Amino acid sequence: MLYGVLSDVHGNLEALGAVLDFCHASRVEGYICCGDVVGYGPNPEECLGLIRGLKNLNIVCGNHDLAVIGRIDVEWFNPYARAATLWTRAVLGEESRRFLENLTARLDHKDFTVVHGTPRRPADEYMLSVAQFKNNISRVKAWPLFCGHSHMPVCFRCTAEGKVEALFIDDHQTITGEVAPYGIVPVAYNPGSVGQPRDHDKRTSCALWDSEARTFQVFRFEYDVAATQAKIHANGLPEYLAMRLDSGQ
Repeated sequence: MLYGVLSDVHGNLEALGAVLDFCHASRVEGYICCGDVVGYGPNPEECLGLIRGLKNLNIVCGNHDLAVIGRIDVEWFNPYARAATLWTRAVLGEESRRFLENLTARLDHKDFTVVHGTPRRPADEYMLSVAQFKNNISRVKAWPLFCGHSHMPVCFRCTAEGKVEALFIDDHQTITGEVAPYGIVPVAYNPGSVGQPRDHDKRTSCALWDSEARTFQVFRFEYDVAATQAKIHANGLPEYLAMRLDSGQ
């Protein structure tokens, strides 16, 4: 089965549109979303509407999703994230709010596992190191693990020989999951961020996962950054949130 894999949309409608156009053209059969559909960006309602309409959707909540519905204290956020969260709370419709409230922090599918951060702390811990990956291996029921939160396309994996490594994934690069006699070798995939990349590449990021071939391929696309920035300004959101889209950080 071919899945479109995305994360960290953060209310960026232009970026999400580019990603979904690609996924539709690629004839994906389902979607995996690693959370944070809202927060930061100027179109939370529209982005949630598009996400809700996706076929065969496997989705979890992220820390910004939880903050918007009041399940995480915004005092833990930096001033830019806090301002955007409070603004998003004010503009979000009731149907979108109910959708976020019904999301779980972890999804255990028979063929994969989905979290926003890590299996240990699904909504808010960043998966940034080989040590963290090792510490979370025992908490995963079905591999691969899909996660987001860091806004960078990266892979953590064991090899059939028992080594553990971290790999940044470039545009169009394919990672193939290994299979050993004892089963599927542990691997975690992060598709990067749709709406706010932080790897110094301002292009939107997503991935395709083929569950039969066990391949994970990252794709990057240009989108109308200026249009998103104009809406950030028009809605009185912090200037920094517009500026960072120019540099992918």
